[in-house]
Amino acid sequence: MKTDVNYSAVTNKEIREIMDNIRNEENSPFVLEIYKYLRKLKESKLKNNIVVYDKDDFLNLGFKDKAISRLVTRFEDIMLCVDVYEKYDDKKIIKNMMVFADVIRKVAANIDLDRVIFVRIFKKGNVDRETGFKVERGYLDKYREFNEDILDLLTISLEELDMSKDTPVTKIMQYWH
Repeated sequence: MKTDVNYSAVTNKEIREIMDNIRNEENSPFVLEIYKYLRKLKESKLKNNIVVYDKDDFLNLGFKDKAISRLVTRFEDIMLCVDVYEKYDDKKIIKNMMVFADVIRKVAANIDLDRVIFVRIFKKGNVDRETGFKVERGYLDKYREFNEDILDLLTISLEELDMSKDTPVTKIMQYWH
């Protein structure tokens, strides 16, 4: 069964508008669903307890930052960063993680973080042909290490998600579009 929404047929301007709408929506279902899916938190606990950061604080974080748009939120000591990019390439993860580390530093300057969630959404590219997404716990490269108790990494291809069956992520993405 195909989803009835063409997720990848959005322009960069539309992506920025979608992210702004999510940012401005109190108790955004999209944000709540990500926390529920990745951290297994109850919606009643999350509602009215999500801090949404100003987008201007997280724009253009250096020359490696190629995000079309970024959303940064926090629930207690769990930070969520959603970045949207043009095209998936598995080699981009190092640059993405460098920028993500800058986001963490900015948020952690004012509060102690216990866990971080990084959601990378790509308009196009091959992440996983069957599902259109992959979930990873932890991350390691030659520059940095996040153990599996600290980081949840969700990578989504909008192009592949259009062709995937009913999955937890397609349900979450219905709130994004």
